[in-house]
This record gives sequence, C-alpha cells and structure tokens, in this order.
Amino acid sequence: MSKGLTLLILCAVSAFAILTWIASGISLLDDDWGHLRLASKGIISALTTGWEGLVGQGGYYRPAVVLSFYLDYLIGGYAPAIYHIHNIAIHAGCAYLIFSFARCLTIDTSVAWGAALLFFVLPIHTDSVFWIVGRTDLLCALFYLSTLILFWKYMQSGSTGALLGLAACSALAFLSKEMAVSLPIALAALVAYRKTWKTAQARRGLAVVCIVLLAYFGVRWLVLGSVLGGTPRASIIDWARDGVKAVAKFGMSDIWWLGIALVIVSAGILILQHSRGIWHKDRPFALLLIFLLGASLAPALGHLHNWYLYLPSAFFCLGISTIWLTKKRPILYYLFGVLILYYGIAIGREGFFWRETSQMSENAIANLMPHARATTGMLFVCNVPSAWTPSGAFSGKPLFAYALKNALAMRSPQPLQAEIAMVNHVWLTGDFAYRIHRTNTGFDLAIEKGGFFSFHSEGRGQTPPFAINQMWGRMAVHATDSLSIALNMQPGDRVVIYNKGKFEKLWP
Repeated sequence: MSKGLTLLILCAVSAFAILTWIASGISLLDDDWGHLRLASKGIISALTTGWEGLVGQGGYYRPAVVLSFYLDYLIGGYAPAIYHIHNIAIHAGCAYLIFSFARCLTIDTSVAWGAALLFFVLPIHTDSVFWIVGRTDLLCALFYLSTLILFWKYMQSGSTGALLGLAACSALAFLSKEMAVSLPIALAALVAYRKTWKTAQARRGLAVVCIVLLAYFGVRWLVLGSVLGGTPRASIIDWARDGVKAVAKFGMSDIWWLGIALVIVSAGILILQHSRGIWHKDRPFALLLIFLLGASLAPALGHLHNWYLYLPSAFFCLGISTIWLTKKRPILYYLFGVLILYYGIAIGREGFFWRETSQMSENAIANLMPHARATTGMLFVCNVPSAWTPSGAFSGKPLFAYALKNALAMRSPQPLQAEIAMVNHVWLTGDFAYRIHRTNTGFDLAIEKGGFFSFHSEGRGQTPPFAINQMWGRMAVHATDSLSIALNMQPGDRVVIYNKGKFEKLWP
C-alpha cells in the first residue's frame, strides 16, 4: 500500500471518529421530534402511514427510514446519541460504496479513496448528517449506490444472488426517499456505458428494477392514495435554475463562491488534459458521471434544498477526484489534500454550530415547560424560534418550526392540559431582541435586532403586507420585522414570548 493511500485511509478513519463524537452531542431538533414520535408507534404504523403520519392523504412514503428509527428507539428510546451515531455510520457506508462503485468502473484505488473521503467531508452534507431526519437522504443514497453496484456485478456474473440483492436494494431505495425513482434511468446509463443492451442480464436486471418500481407505486397508492404525491412539480425554468444552482452548491462551504471556483478550476484542468490527449480515452466515463449526476438530481429540481444534493454529490465527488488525482500532475494531489483538510474543518465547525443550536433548543424547552404545565387553557407562544443562523455558519440550523408541540409533549412526564398555539415564528440571526406595544385587541410586535419573522403554512411565500386568520385570532404582517396580533383570549389562557434565549410571560 502506498504512503499516499495509507494517509487517505488514516484521514478517513480520523474524520469518522471526529464526526461521530461531534454528532453524538446534538439533541433532537425541529422535525426530529415528530418523526421519532411517529416511529415509536411501531412497525404497523410505519408501513401504513405516510412520512408525516397521514393515512390516505398523499405526500411522502418512507417506511424504510421509519423502521430504522424504530430500531434505534427500541435500543435507546428518544436518546439522540444512538440516532446520530447511526446516521454517521450510514454516511460512512455511503462513502465506502462510492469507493466500491469506482472500483467497479476500474478507477484507480487512490482516486476511488479520494472520492470517498471528499464525499465524507463535503460541507453540503451537514443537514443530512447532523440532522436526524436527514437519514432519508442517507438511506436513499446507501441503497441507490448499492443497487448500481449490484447491477454492475449482475451484468458481469448473472448470479441469482446479485439479482435478488438488486431487487431488495432498489425496493429499499424507493422506500427511503422519492428521489430514488430515477434508478431505472441510472441503470440504463450503466448499460449504455458497457454497451450491453443485447445481453440477457442487462435486460433482466432493468426489468426487475422497473417491476419493483411499479410495485412501489402500487403500495404508495394503497397507503397514501397517490402515486406521485410529494414529488416536485415540473417546470423547465425552475429545473434549469436549480440545475445551475446545484452544481455551484456541491463544493460550497461558508465561502459561498468556493463551489463555483472548484467547478471552474476542475473544468480548466479537464480542458488541459483534453488538449494533451489524456481525457479523450476517458470521455465515455465522464459522460457517464454527468448522466448519473443529472439523473439522480432530476427528481429534486424545482424543489431544491441542500439535503437533496446528498445523493447527486456522490457522482460529483467521483468526477472531481478523477480530474484532480492524476499521477501526471503530483501537485494536484497536494492541492486536493488541502481541499479535503479545509472541508473537514468546515464540516466539523458546522457540527459544533449544530451542537450550539441543540443547546438553544433544550434551554427553550426547559424554560417553556413550566408555563405549559401551569396553563389550563390556551398557551399562546410568540416568537417561536424557527431556525438559527450563527455568524459564519454554512446554513441555517433548525429549531422548532412545527415541532414545539411535539417537543413539549415528549419531554413532559405527564400529559399537558394546555393547548399550544404558535402565534408567530422568528428566524434568529444574532442576539435577538423585540419591541412590543399593547393594543385593545392584542399587541404590535417589531424586531429591534437579530432576526426576521419566518412564516409557515398560510404565510409561506407571501410578501408583506398580508394577514393570516387562525382559530385563535388574526395576525397582520406589515413587514418582515413588524406585525400586529389580535388574540381571542379566554380565562385560563396565557401568553409568553421568546426573547434573549428564554420565554417571558406577557400576561396574565
């Protein structure tokens, strides 16, 4: 084993140990509360309800993820460490599968390890790795990549075991996240790359995956009443915009332009290699990676979030590693190592931001709990922190959004009498402070510093001024930092408001 390869493996082991330690200190955040509560209901619930716990109402169907949560719940209840360690282990498994897939394609061992390590420390993965519900992307990628590898091996050997594994992994990919529906297209790309259209193994393997996909659609329809509900809407303009954005974001970190620079520099290296005749013989491989990246990304176009880039980034990392780790230019090895080191520091720092966020979340729940226990009527909660963006962070870190009710219910030793009404949300960007003015029907709220109002459900995507009517009252939004609230208060109701890291009682 060469010294360079030994160093890559040592870096991989060190990165795994560090990320596991960081992640184990992160608590439950935002959607974690509700999804783990649903998962704790058991196997029957996982198979017969949607990702949101709905029955016969469209949306997402991800029983493989729910069952994995249920397994963790049986081991450690709601203790977050077991879920986070499991996430890191799956993430490491995905990185190893990238190495295995590269070796199937006869890529050099050092290039394959480089791609795996780059994938493991890529900062764009922070949401999927450090957020428990990010397991949807982790498991989808794990089974998606496994399907590609097993299909490749089945085309070579034609073994029954590979075919059965192919069917099982494709089914688990579909049952983990809807992005896996592109699998037949990705497999067709592998057939075209190997020029094996006329072989029985290629046709049989493709047919099996297509049959599994149809069966998945059938199960979705039986459980949720829809075949494609929850998938993004098709729009050529949105697809084009998100495609460009995705390529720029793959290599991005807290330095927002780094992803663009990485793509441009890599393209320059590729052009230089082409001018010297190096790339010409590898053109089919480059086209394969581009096609696999496009196929895996397509289901997310029009509805793009950072976590949707987890699976497509596997092929991005393989391409970058192939371009940079060339023996004809040793200097690129060192530059690639510097990039890996920087990305490792960046994702580690993001992990500590997630730790700080979870501490904010725990403090907020503990501070609000006495108010929830003492309220016999409606508890109106104002300025619910939706997310936090620390200075220098790569992205916003989720706090509550829809999850406050579940968090209180799961942390209270006895059932709460209070009915929780989240009046409004704020996105924290610093030392949050507000200004309040009482009115005859309620109060006016304005943000003095450190954030802006964040809107969910009825207010999502609307531009102020607008109004939102609720069962408990009305909210008139004047600007992103100003709104008026009218409450239908009854005896036994209580109003609290988030400020300076804790909830303060306004009245009675």
